[in-house]
Amino acid sequence: MVNIPRGIPQSYILVIAEKPRAAEKIALALGNAVKYYVNKVPVWVVRKDNEYYVIASAVGHMYSLHTYERGYPVFSYKWIPRHLVDEDAKHVKRFLEVISMLAKNAKLYISACDYDVEGSVICYMVLKHHGDEQKALRAKFSSLVRQEVINAFENLSNLDYEMIEAGICRHILDWLWGINVSRVLMDLYGHAFKSRRILSAGRVQTPTLAHAVDLIFQRRLFVPKPLAYPSISVEIDGKVYHAEPLDAPFTSSMEAETYIEKVKGDPRARIESISINLVEYDPPHPLNLPDLQTEAHRILRLSPYRTQELAEDLYLETLISYPRTNSQKLPSNLNYKQILEKLAKNPIYKPLVENLIKETKGILKPNNGPKDDPAHPAIHPTGEGDLKKLSVIHLKLYDIIVRRFLSTFASPMKVQYINITLGIHGRSYVLKGTRIIERGWSRYYPYISVEEKYVPIDTVSKGTLIPVISVKNVIRYTKPPQLPTRIKLLKWMEEVGIGTEATRAEIIETLFRRGYIYSRSQYINVSDIAIALINILRNYVKELVSVDLTREFEKMLKEITIKRINCKVIEEKAKNIVGVYVKNIKSNMDMIIRDLYRYIESGEDGVIAVGNRCSICRRALYKDGMCVFHYEALNRVKEVYVDWQRFGFTWHKYLEKLTKLSSTGLYVKDVCRYLLEEVHQQD
Repeated sequence: MVNIPRGIPQSYILVIAEKPRAAEKIALALGNAVKYYVNKVPVWVVRKDNEYYVIASAVGHMYSLHTYERGYPVFSYKWIPRHLVDEDAKHVKRFLEVISMLAKNAKLYISACDYDVEGSVICYMVLKHHGDEQKALRAKFSSLVRQEVINAFENLSNLDYEMIEAGICRHILDWLWGINVSRVLMDLYGHAFKSRRILSAGRVQTPTLAHAVDLIFQRRLFVPKPLAYPSISVEIDGKVYHAEPLDAPFTSSMEAETYIEKVKGDPRARIESISINLVEYDPPHPLNLPDLQTEAHRILRLSPYRTQELAEDLYLETLISYPRTNSQKLPSNLNYKQILEKLAKNPIYKPLVENLIKETKGILKPNNGPKDDPAHPAIHPTGEGDLKKLSVIHLKLYDIIVRRFLSTFASPMKVQYINITLGIHGRSYVLKGTRIIERGWSRYYPYISVEEKYVPIDTVSKGTLIPVISVKNVIRYTKPPQLPTRIKLLKWMEEVGIGTEATRAEIIETLFRRGYIYSRSQYINVSDIAIALINILRNYVKELVSVDLTREFEKMLKEITIKRINCKVIEEKAKNIVGVYVKNIKSNMDMIIRDLYRYIESGEDGVIAVGNRCSICRRALYKDGMCVFHYEALNRVKEVYVDWQRFGFTWHKYLEKLTKLSSTGLYVKDVCRYLLEEVHQQD
C-alpha cells in the first residue's frame, strides 16, 4: 500500500507528465516546486495562484493490449497494466500505484504528456483506469521553456479526444495484425523445424521488411555487365584537363577500339559550346524529425533511432522544441530575435548570430518548407538550457539544430557552373567548372560539399580546336542496387506514407531485434528467415505485405482526427481482413511448410533428406539440382554471358571474373564457384 507523505496538500490539481524529467521541468516552470518521494517515485508540489498543483509522472505507456486466448485468429483483447505482461516494465508498477493514489484526492486533472497521439493515449489510459476523464483538461506546449509552459497552463483546453481515439485505434490495429500473423508464423516455423522461434509481423513492419528483402534479393542475384568508356584528356594553355563523356558507353570491345583508333589518327577536339550558369540555392527548410534523422546520419553517422533518443534528451533539457514533429515551418509568433539573442551568449554562436543580424538587417523570415504538423512547429533551439550537462554526441546534434535554424533565415548560396562541351569524332564530352560566388546560408550550415573546380574560358571560344593528349578505353562494370541503410528504409517509409515520424525508427529497430535484418558496416542485410516470411506471405496473403493496404489504414486513422470515421469501423474492417488471411494460411499449411524448406537452410540433422537438397547449399531442391535462389542465379549468369562475349570472354574466364568482382551478387558467386569446381573435377 502507498501512503501519502506529509507535504502533499488535501486539495490539489493533479498534473500528469509523460516522463520524470519532463515532470520536473513543468514543476519548476510553474513555481517554487518542492520535491517528494512516494515509494521511490518523485512527485512535485507547487503553489500557484492560490492553487496547489501536484505533478506526477508516467513512464511512457503504462497500459498495453493483451489477450488470454490461445490460438488464432484472436480478436478479443483488454487494456491491462504493462508490467503484468512485460518483463522489462516492472518499474511501471510503482509509478502506476503512486498516480492511482494521487488521483483519488485530486479535484481536477491536467494532461501534460507530450502533445501527440502517443502522449494523449498515455494520459488518457491512466485517467480512464485511475481517475475521471470528465474532470481532465489538456496543456499544450511545444517546448519546456518556462514561459511556454506557463502559457499552456493559462490556456488549458478540453482533452483531445479525436487524437486519443486515433492513437488507441492505431494500437488496436497493430495488435490485431501483430498477434494473429505472428502466431501463424511461429506455428508454421514450429511445424517445419520442430523448434520454437519468436517471429513477428506488423501492419507497417512487414511491408518495410518486404522492401528491404526485395532490394537485397536484387543485389544477391546481380550479374554485372562490362562497358567501355573512352578516357580522354585535352590540353588548354599548357594544362591538362580530363573530359567527361556525355554519350552512352560502348557495349563491345570492337566498337570501342575502332573509336580509339579514330581519335589517335586525328587527336583533336572541337569546342561545341561554352555555358555559364549562376544557380541560387535557397536556404534549407527548418528541420522536422525525418530531416534531422537524415542529416544526423549523413553528418554524424547516427541511426534514426539514436537520433530520436538524443533529440528527446535535448528537448527534456529545454534546449530544443518538441522533436517528434513533421513540420518544416517556424511559426510567425515565435520570437526569433529573442532566441538569437540567447544563442549569442554562447561564444561559438555569437559571431554567427551577429553576422546573420547584419546580413538580414534584423528582418528574420525563415524559408519554411511545405510540410506541416498541426501539433508542433519545426524543430528549433530555444536558446535555453545548460550545455555543460551534454555529452559530446549530444552537443554535435545540438550544433546541427542550431546551425540549421540560423541558416534558414540567411540569403541564398550562389554557385557558378561552367560547362565547356567538346566534340571528338562524333561523340560529346564536357569540361566542368564550379565556383562559389556567394556562400550565403552555407556560412551558418557548413555541412555541404561544393567542390570548386577551375576550367579555362578566357582563351577559348566556340569552334576552337584543342589537342587530345591521351586516349584509352576504360572497362567498367554495371553497378548493382545499393544495399539499404537504416536511413534509406526510414525515408522510403516516409515516401510511401506508412508509419509516423515517431514510430518509423522504432519499427526498423524491431526488425533488427527479430533477427530479420542485420548490419554489415553501415548497410543492412537480411536473414533467410526474413526472405522466407516475405515470400510466403506474398504468395498466400499478398495484401498483408502490401504498402497499399497499410497506407489505406493510415489514411483512415488520420480521418479519425477530423471526425470523418470512428475506430469501430476501422477495427471491424481490420478483423475481417486479418480473419480471411489467417484462414487462408491455415488451409495451405502443408504447402507453406514445403515452401519454408525452399528458403531456409536445414542443418545436418534437418528435415530435408540429403538427396533433396541443393547442390550448393542446404536448402530444398527446386530445379536442375539447385534451390530456388541458385537456380535463378544460374539463369541470370547464362543470360548475361552474351554481353561478356562481345568483350572476348570465354565461358570459363567469364565465371572466373564474376567471382572476383565485388559487384557480383552473392548467389551468383556461389553458382560461378560451383560451375568452376565442376569443370576442375572434369579436368
